[in-house]
Amino acid sequence: MPGLITPIGWVYVLLGSAMCGAAYLEVTMGPLHLRPIDPLSPALLALAGVGAILRLRWGRWLAYLMSALILIGIPIGTVLGVLMIYHLTIYKAQFGEQSSANNRWSDRDA
Repeated sequence: MPGLITPIGWVYVLLGSAMCGAAYLEVTMGPLHLRPIDPLSPALLALAGVGAILRLRWGRWLAYLMSALILIGIPIGTVLGVLMIYHLTIYKAQFGEQSSANNRWSDRDA
């Protein structure tokens, strides 16, 4: 599969998971003190990464939303967000009705 959707999706999963863990541990990062109630956004980021990796239709739209939200995180968030939005747009045909794994199974049954 062409594009950087899978590698960026894995970065989203890792970043979201790390931030969820930091929130549960109540870590202080600079002026920001995370609380156990804060992992909602990082969990959505990780979920968007999983959906994008699996090429699910809802994963594409959630990845668009989360990519737009992390654009304000200069410089890393901006780079990741722009790259993911670009690749989600260019390779949107990879997010069809069925994933490629499902297509392989349906071809064997025919």
